[in-house]
Amino acid sequence: MIRTNLENGVKFDLACEFITIEDRELRAMIIDDALKIEIAELHYGKRIPLLEVSKRLGVSMDRLLKASNEMLEDLIHTSEEFSAWESGDKGRMTH
Repeated sequence: MIRTNLENGVKFDLACEFITIEDRELRAMIIDDALKIEIAELHYGKRIPLLEVSKRLGVSMDRLLKASNEMLEDLIHTSEEFSAWESGDKGRMTH
């Protein structure tokens, strides 16, 4: 639903208002992940500058930078975990 709204020109926060999930924590996670997906596709995939992504989505640069940094931290953590798993230092990977 968020993606469809974005494709129709709706700004990100307004697009997210249409989500009808009552669990606030789950709703927040979905919105957070949706923003990260948009950043990944637009900025990292299509190489659109973050400032342009900010304008397109109607999301502040601070919020985009925070989400982008979280993505990179997750990537580093997963890479470290995979390396440890691959070398046999730890048990099974958790994700």
